[in-house]
Amino acid sequence: MDKKLLIISNRESTLSSMLSKICPVTRVAVNGCDDLDFSAYGAVALIGGTSDIPVTLSAYARVKLEEFADSGKPVFLEYTDSFCCVYSAYPEQLSHHRFVAAGDTVPELSAGDLLDGRYNNYIRPYFLMPGTKVLLSMHPYVTAHDKTNWQQEEILKGSAALWLDKNVMSAAFRLCDFDKGSFAPAARWEALVKYICVFLTGSAPASLPQRQPSHRTTADADSYSDCIKRGLCWLEHFLVNGGKNGILEGLSHNICPDGQRITANNIRTDCSGEAAGAFIFSDCDKHGVFARSLMSFCFRPMMVRGGEYDGMLRWSEQAWEVCYQDDAARAMMGVLLAARFGITKQYLPDALRALSFLCRTTCRDGLRPSRTDKLNYIVANKSILSLADEPSGLPSAHYNAWYSAALLLGYLEGGDEAFLKTGVRGLETLMSLYPDTAREQSETSELCRLVLPLAVLYEATGDEKHKEWLYRVTNDLERLALGGAYREWDTGYKAACSRNNTGECSLLAENGDPVCDLLYSVNWLPTGFSYAYRATGDERFARLAKDICAFFITSQSLSSDPLVDGSWGRGWDLERRENYGVPHDVGWGPCAAESGWTVAEAVMGLEITKRVFDEKSVRLF
Repeated sequence: MDKKLLIISNRESTLSSMLSKICPVTRVAVNGCDDLDFSAYGAVALIGGTSDIPVTLSAYARVKLEEFADSGKPVFLEYTDSFCCVYSAYPEQLSHHRFVAAGDTVPELSAGDLLDGRYNNYIRPYFLMPGTKVLLSMHPYVTAHDKTNWQQEEILKGSAALWLDKNVMSAAFRLCDFDKGSFAPAARWEALVKYICVFLTGSAPASLPQRQPSHRTTADADSYSDCIKRGLCWLEHFLVNGGKNGILEGLSHNICPDGQRITANNIRTDCSGEAAGAFIFSDCDKHGVFARSLMSFCFRPMMVRGGEYDGMLRWSEQAWEVCYQDDAARAMMGVLLAARFGITKQYLPDALRALSFLCRTTCRDGLRPSRTDKLNYIVANKSILSLADEPSGLPSAHYNAWYSAALLLGYLEGGDEAFLKTGVRGLETLMSLYPDTAREQSETSELCRLVLPLAVLYEATGDEKHKEWLYRVTNDLERLALGGAYREWDTGYKAACSRNNTGECSLLAENGDPVCDLLYSVNWLPTGFSYAYRATGDERFARLAKDICAFFITSQSLSSDPLVDGSWGRGWDLERRENYGVPHDVGWGPCAAESGWTVAEAVMGLEITKRVFDEKSVRLF
């Protein structure tokens, strides 16, 4: 381009920085171009996405820019609410919407390709000029992993998001800091940005900025230690009063266009107990203080004392009189495993007390319903103890498998035969229905949930039948192996959350998608496989434990942002190696980072794996 580029923007952005490396650039603020001579430039980029308020040009500047556009020179408008005949609605926040490529105009993109803009701002154009070519269309709730198979007319039924009217290209969303907003898939967004650069300057950028967060490519002894260290540091950022008041839930799945993360501020017993488990397996004195504070929080204010509800662990500070046995089991799992590995038994009596409540309110088949609400029993004028007379609970590994494991660990450490009897009965009920248990998220999730419980079951009983169940589940899980982990799968799409568009939703669109779930599936495996190695001595489980730990090391987020560094997002594309998956879940989409379910479980699993390998004098890495 023989003349330089004019950028109208109120601050520097990734896009303006890239453009300045391609050609000479002059950047002026939006309110500083009324008296500017536009004819001195070969192209203009009006970049409004540096703010969540779209750009409105002054009348003087607008006249000049429209005259410039009439000359035939290229103009790029980002997040600009009015130009020529086209103007837009008020901004809306996208959360479950996706962009769909409307053709092959953009190199490396083809019709139906999906692009996720995370928690972006969008200004819907009321209409477009005749002859306008839509490049990206915006649709809510697109249930596909990689691309749609829609016809062109179906794609164009969505709202226009990026379009080209002769020499004027317009984006109705914030694109300028695409690297910070963690747009995905990365390669498609990079192809789009390169196309915009070529449109404005005639040349593509020599290089693209390094995306945040980044990820390791290999796992070794040093990265293993660093991974644990970063994970524990991340957890520290979310402690409330040093753990005395629990831990925040973590990060929402919403990532703003400028990279800002939104904290999930709920304080839950399960997250607090799981974080305690991660800290208690660390050899650091400071972490020991955090662990004790968190366990005290779980077993003091969050546990009912006295009456028929004695020992009930409250779900959260909000859902005060609600108990999920799975959440309660995970809250006490760190205490039970710490006792099992000879670290401390300080809070073991409290965990046994909590298990006693669950055990005496378990149905005759060894399972409990998905949750118990005190209000329901008050309204029905029934005792919570009446659950013991019910014939059956919910035959779901999601809701009951780790509860059974907690009972069996409680038996191994406390000797209560009722725990053994109930734990064995619950797992036998589940395995009598296997593989057709009541799935919540996916079939993969059910498989992953069963590994640890079946390993503990075999350790507790020594029954070869129980050992065979462990191997059967492991064999079925290994059929789903991909990229060091396990893809989501749901035969018959029977899971309650399978392919939903509202409420809690699976990451899975179609069986075979290379998507991995670190919130509901593989997060249980570092602890599960390493404990199976400990219980059986089989080197096969040593290999599986090492492989899943390597996966967590290479999928951990590395970032200059302390709220991101050391975390894991829920969804991971096993082929692209980035956070990506169907983004429809009401609160836990692909980029959600849970303090308990994901980060604490991963860190504790890595720590436990190292202890198991050390016990056996086997080198891990």
